[in-house]
Amino acid sequence: MGAVPVTGAPHERDELLRLCIEAAPVGIAMFDRQMRYLAASRRYQQDHGVADQRLVGRSHYEVFPDIPQRWRDMHGRCLAGASERCDADYFEAPDGTRSWFRWEVRPWLDPAGGVGGIVLFTENITAHVARETELRRWADAFENAAFGIAVSDASTNTIDFVNPARAAMCGLTIEEVCGSDVLASYPQDERPRIKALIDEADRAGRVIYESMFVRKDGSNVPVELDITSVRNADGSVRYRIATALDITDRQRSERARKDSEAEARRYSDLLRTIIDTMAEAVLMVDADGRTLFANAACKAMFDNRDDIGSEAWQKIFHRFRPDGVTPYPVEETPIGRALQGQNFDNLYVICKRDDGPPDLHIVASGRSIRNEAGQHEAAVVVYRDVSELTEKTLAAQRSAELLDKTIASIPDAFLVVDERRNFLHVNPACKTLLGIDGSVPLDEWEKSYAVLGADGTTEVPSEERPLNRVLSGEPIDGTELVLRDLESRRDLVLSLTARPIYDGDGIIRGAVLLYHDLTKSKHIERQLRQGQKMDAIGQLTGGVAHDFNNILTAITCTIEILAKGVADQPHLATIARIIDQAARRGADLTRQLLAFARRQPLEPRPTDINGLMTDTARLLRPTLGEHIELAAVLADGLWPAMVDASQLSTAVINLAVNARDAMPDGGKLVIETANVTVDGAYVESNPDARPGDYVMIAVSDNGTGIPAEVRDKVFEPFFTTKEVGRGTGLGLSMVYGFIRQSGGHVKLYSEEGQGTSIKLYLPRIAEAEDGVDEMPAVDVMAGGDETILVVEDDDLVRRNVIALLQDLGYRTWSASSGPEALGLLDQGAEFDLLFTDIIMPGGMNGRELAAEVLRRRPGAKVLYTSGYAEDAIVHHGRLDPGVTLLNKPYRKADVVAKVREALAGPVATGTGPRSRRRRRTAESSRDRS
Repeated sequence: MGAVPVTGAPHERDELLRLCIEAAPVGIAMFDRQMRYLAASRRYQQDHGVADQRLVGRSHYEVFPDIPQRWRDMHGRCLAGASERCDADYFEAPDGTRSWFRWEVRPWLDPAGGVGGIVLFTENITAHVARETELRRWADAFENAAFGIAVSDASTNTIDFVNPARAAMCGLTIEEVCGSDVLASYPQDERPRIKALIDEADRAGRVIYESMFVRKDGSNVPVELDITSVRNADGSVRYRIATALDITDRQRSERARKDSEAEARRYSDLLRTIIDTMAEAVLMVDADGRTLFANAACKAMFDNRDDIGSEAWQKIFHRFRPDGVTPYPVEETPIGRALQGQNFDNLYVICKRDDGPPDLHIVASGRSIRNEAGQHEAAVVVYRDVSELTEKTLAAQRSAELLDKTIASIPDAFLVVDERRNFLHVNPACKTLLGIDGSVPLDEWEKSYAVLGADGTTEVPSEERPLNRVLSGEPIDGTELVLRDLESRRDLVLSLTARPIYDGDGIIRGAVLLYHDLTKSKHIERQLRQGQKMDAIGQLTGGVAHDFNNILTAITCTIEILAKGVADQPHLATIARIIDQAARRGADLTRQLLAFARRQPLEPRPTDINGLMTDTARLLRPTLGEHIELAAVLADGLWPAMVDASQLSTAVINLAVNARDAMPDGGKLVIETANVTVDGAYVESNPDARPGDYVMIAVSDNGTGIPAEVRDKVFEPFFTTKEVGRGTGLGLSMVYGFIRQSGGHVKLYSEEGQGTSIKLYLPRIAEAEDGVDEMPAVDVMAGGDETILVVEDDDLVRRNVIALLQDLGYRTWSASSGPEALGLLDQGAEFDLLFTDIIMPGGMNGRELAAEVLRRRPGAKVLYTSGYAEDAIVHHGRLDPGVTLLNKPYRKADVVAKVREALAGPVATGTGPRSRRRRRTAESSRDRS
């Protein structure tokens, strides 16, 4: 009998083959020699992100144009007859999805036996790789745990595994501990108790106790053991997990013991949590929804219920989509899908309960279990608790937002760049301070600035610039530098702190830089240094002027006598006049020096500043010349000020003459007045000023201006930019000293080529003047027959003044110091006037001498003399009440006038008020308080 053909048998085989490929748990694709698709399973297309494309007839390289060259090379080898496979390889689908695959490529043969193409088998193992990665992470955690962990075999009572910390507790290696008896680590006398405790752990499941480990060197280590017995399905103990914690410190004190116990419990609980979370929750249900199996993690996840998935359970655990609001339909929940026989992966579910515990965030995957007939019999659902990860992600987001807000709020410029010098992050202060907003490349921004060293002059080489240094791995701490804007020439003094950013391999991936603005503080520091220097120069200048005045006094006291004696000899009379003129110039010079040193005695009175400035401007008009336009801008309602009017007028004239010299080709000079209140912000940047109300006088010009490098020097004595013979360099220094002595403040504003403005601030009067009593008129040329006690430490001056007084008809006593003068009083010397220098050796100044003399001779009169005004009789640049002062150097007429004024005046009291009471300034009021 011949064979009976089977109708359509090849077609049926092809269909069965197609069904087999479609049902295969792995992806299958078949290619010809030109790598054109001949067939591709649905699993293959889904796994590779091309489920919506028709592949048959298309080139593999057209479908995946970005396929790596190594895979193209592998295809070539397989088309040549080789077979290749890989257990784990990385693949990125066209839509950007990244997955791990296990693949195998084999050639297929045509009927002639030649290679007709290749067949590609792929299995998506992304979830498997993720699980392995997580397992490796937990293994690392066990390996690096700070406490000891040991796993022992319950049947042999031998240790199978220990971590390094457990072995180190006994001073042994891991190899020496593994395989040893569980009791070997304990002292011999402890072993029976420990064995009983281990038996108790096998019965109860867990036991915690304290004991000792014996080290290899024989020493003991106190430890706390936590032993958990893990059972087989039949209830027998399979193995034990023991955690050991060194409790040495606990035994040192009760406090330390309690802390160590809490720490041990914390680590023990942590270890149990780690073990519990290592295993994913696994649930198996049958086709009717009955629970067939739930592991410990699954029961713990769902309150140890035995009816997980039942209708009663579903009424307690409500399942929502990832938004936490939209509920899943029953048929779309993990169990609902499983009951329908669906396979699914990574379904995100939020479980909420009516009784209010925290939401449970889980990711579920499910697989249908089918019988040989393909009927759905059961399903396995795997749950992974991601609640902690979700919370950490949200916390990280909140922390990142807080960090961003914090960085945005700091006043320092904070910026982050990558290794290619691209801006990654800049805070708002970067824009305010450095003009950086991230829109302009860093290299472009750097072109607009010159980077200088802390001295503000030395340019920093490109390779030593901060960013280049930190990107080369050098940390920077508080380095000072100056950024000079090449367009505006504005300098920024900055303090820089920077750190390189490393990746996990120790490679520099960027840098973080923090710039702190020091410009204002440096300016204040520079002003303080300048003020200290000016004070030091003032001290030196005052001392020199004092000594010079003594010399000039001797000259001026004798030159008139000499001139009178040689009046009939023209040649000698001319020489005497020259000496007299030189002495006058010397006296003017010392007055200027004393003005700068703030040692000149002032006669301040309540002054109408506007009226004084009007008179001063009238005096200036012929002095300035017609090429200078003079304008006065005087404020209405200007406050009065307590000031020496003549000195203030001289100061303004000095400033005006300087301004005229700065406008050789003509210009405009403006004298301006205003009421000004100085606040704390101004004082911060001008340390020599005080807060309060001031009368401001500004002298401004539009002349050549002052170069920046000399602005800090213009008030120093003898400093001048004029050519030799055109200035002494004392004009501005005298103005500075006078205003400071008057309790005021001087501020200079100038830009080279733009002109100069110097502002004088005088304190506003705080109280009104009650009245003025005029001093009696004195015949300035009259002598007398009274007796005068002259006290002067300079022998030359003393001899000259005695000769002058005797020439005027006065009787004299003389002494070189205060103690010597008091000795004359003790010897019974009688006198009408004490004529005393203020600054003298011997431990007693003129004011102290006068006080002692008045205590002994209450009716005596006092005349003080000094080369400069010291605080003994002058406070804040003003004579004390009831004081008569003769300034050195003096002439005969000066001596006559002051002696008669002192003799005609009221009896001196040393501390009593003068006949005139002046208004108090805000400054003096503060000083007395």
